[in-house]
Amino acid sequence: MSKPSAQTITRINHLLKHWPTDHVRPSAVSVQTYLQSYLPQTSENASKQPQQQQQSSQSPPPPLSEASLNALSSLLEDRYARRYPLPPKLRRPTGNPDYYDNVIKEFSEAPTRDFWGRVSARLKGLFRFS
Repeated sequence: MSKPSAQTITRINHLLKHWPTDHVRPSAVSVQTYLQSYLPQTSENASKQPQQQQQSSQSPPPPLSEASLNALSSLLEDRYARRYPLPPKLRRPTGNPDYYDNVIKEFSEAPTRDFWGRVSARLKGLFRFS
């Protein structure tokens, strides 16, 4: 693998710094882990990784293209959401206008919920009182 250029490393570091963390997705498949695999390994970083990960990561990933970096940057800036806004009827359907707000709320609360909170949420889902 050829070494990434200084500009590529700068762009990857910018994406790593500003990309929001997803508390529901496991860290092994997060965007941050994916991008960090393209950064050059220092001796400190290499010693922190477990031996098993070092063996599996010996084959270098293919080079990250400029188009991929541009796509990640445009997603980070919400360029598509601003260019193609959703109509209000799609965002708030007539049958259940708070559906998407409830989904976002559930995803934000789920990682911090304790055992009894998960049990109560499960029971509330089983018995839906109107």
